[in-house]
Order: sequence, then structure tokens, then C-alpha cells
Amino acid sequence: MSLVLVADDEPAVLEVLSQVVEDLGHDVIQARDGEEAWNLARARRPNLVVTDHMMPRLSGLELCRKLRKDELLGGIPIILLSAVLPHGAPEAHAFLHKPFEITDFEALIRDALAAAPRPKSLEGASAVEALGDWVARGFEGPLSTARGEVERLRTEGKVDRGALETLGAQLKTLETLTRELQEAAHLTARTMTLRPVVADLGAHLRQSLDAWKQRLPEVGWKEEMPTGPLELRFDPERMHRVVDALLSQAGRHGGEVRVELKSTPSMVTLRVKDEGPGISDEELQHIFEPFRAGGAGGGLGLYIASELARLHGGGLSVESKRGQGTTFSVVLPRS
Repeated sequence: MSLVLVADDEPAVLEVLSQVVEDLGHDVIQARDGEEAWNLARARRPNLVVTDHMMPRLSGLELCRKLRKDELLGGIPIILLSAVLPHGAPEAHAFLHKPFEITDFEALIRDALAAAPRPKSLEGASAVEALGDWVARGFEGPLSTARGEVERLRTEGKVDRGALETLGAQLKTLETLTRELQEAAHLTARTMTLRPVVADLGAHLRQSLDAWKQRLPEVGWKEEMPTGPLELRFDPERMHRVVDALLSQAGRHGGEVRVELKSTPSMVTLRVKDEGPGISDEELQHIFEPFRAGGAGGGLGLYIASELARLHGGGLSVESKRGQGTTFSVVLPRS
């Protein structure tokens, strides 16, 4: 099963194309214009993009060119559909002139997905061994510190408030690692289910942000949110985990952190921007990988946030350059 992004500004055509893709056994995400397709592609990283050419905000041809120039999305095959372009475009993997036969469209879907890039498999060690190594590395530092403080208290024969605070912090780190490991295991096994309700996402976000303002008062927290309620169907507990991961990632750099919540009739976008040192291109390629050897990647927190956003029908993406800060964006569908 693959993930296919289908973009067309005509609702009837969008539904027909999506149904064909689903009948072939694949998951579909829909976009109603080129700009929405670009945002969803960055957030969800589909295996294939199917796009009409004549669309508002961003044409199919412009979408093809933006995707091809993107370092992470450039290898995704694109099927371009058009009634005005006679021969398609070199940026597209394949082209169909409208109107076309459904059988021809199905054949192109199969061929394009056969050529789509696949995630790299673990080399050398098995997934279980990689997980074991990661757990050992993650627990080693906090446990070593805790053991050292306990030994010092034993040697001195007294209780030290600072030592106890250090021990408490290290134990809290271990508790967090344990919880994240359990969540990651469920997400990896695709056994986690959501308990969504209709609620005000803006109020939920403000509550999380207020807690972080108290936790990190030295950070210059800025917010830009709708004045009225922004009702959305989501799992409050899981969405709290997503927001918490992003605010934690941004707040650790200090400086100013800007939190923006915006909506359109079809989607909601949450952006968290920091003024930190930025992330290298190499690190960006692995930022959502959970058990990357050598320390690259964002660790379990960002992996969990990315997977939880996916379970909500949306996605998590990141933009960053060295010395220019980092922006994480969560895109969620409104329907």
C-alpha cells in the first residue's frame, strides 16, 4: 500500500481520481488547488503525486517544478493531467491528456508507484537490535548521573537538596523515555488508535503554550491565533503530545519562539518558529527518524509527533537553514 496525493480543483474529478487510486489498494490525500497540494506533499511525503494542470494559486506545472527542486521531494514521481498542455512537461514522470481512459490512468499509477523511492531498510543490525542500542544509549546518561549522586550522598552521609533535585530530574527523564518508547512501539506497529472529539483547537493550543511559558519564562513566546473558536475533530491527549514536542524542540534554544495557528476552509496549519542555530541539510533528511544511529534525527519526540499528525489525517514538516532558525508545520484537514 502506498500514499498518493491527488490534486484537482474540480470536486467531481477529484473524487473520481481518488476512487480509482483507492480501488487499486492505496491511501489517498486530496488537495483542491496547487498550493494546498504543495503543503500536503511537504507534510505527508507521498509515494506519488497526481495533479491537474489548471488549478488556482499554483498550477500543476508549477507544482511539478517546486517538487523537483525540493531536496526531500524531488524523487517522488508525478503524473500530470491536462487538457491544454499537448505534450506534458519534462518535470513530470508521466502525462495524460484529458479526457483519458480510466484503464490508462490505472496503468500509469502502477508504473509510477513501481518507480517510486522506498524507505531504506535497516542495514547490518535488525530493527530490534537498533531499538535495543538506542534504549541503552538513551538510558546510560541519566542512570550514570543518578548513580553518581547516590554514591556521593552515601559517602558524605547527608542529604543534599541540589543532589535530590538532580536525581529527580534524571528520573523524570527516564520516565519520559519509557513513555515515549511505549508510544513509539505502538505507532511503529500501527496499533495506536485515536479518541477524537470536536473541540476548539485554539483553546487547546493556548493551554499548552501557557504551561510552557511558565516552564521556560526566559523564552520570548509570541503567538498569532484566531480570535474566535477554531473547531476541529482531534484527539486532545495525542494533540497535546504533538504540540508539546514542537514547543519543547523550539524552546530549548532560547530567544524568541513564534507560534502561529491559521485556517482555511479545507485545512488548519500550526507553525512553531524558533531563532535557534538551524538544522543542516543532512540532519533534515533524518529529523523524523526515531532510532537513527549516531545521534542524527529528532529522536522519539519528533517521530511520535509526526506519526500522530499522520493519524489525524495530516502531517508534520520542517524547514530550516543553518543560522536562520527552524520552522515546524503541522497540517490538519478540516473535514
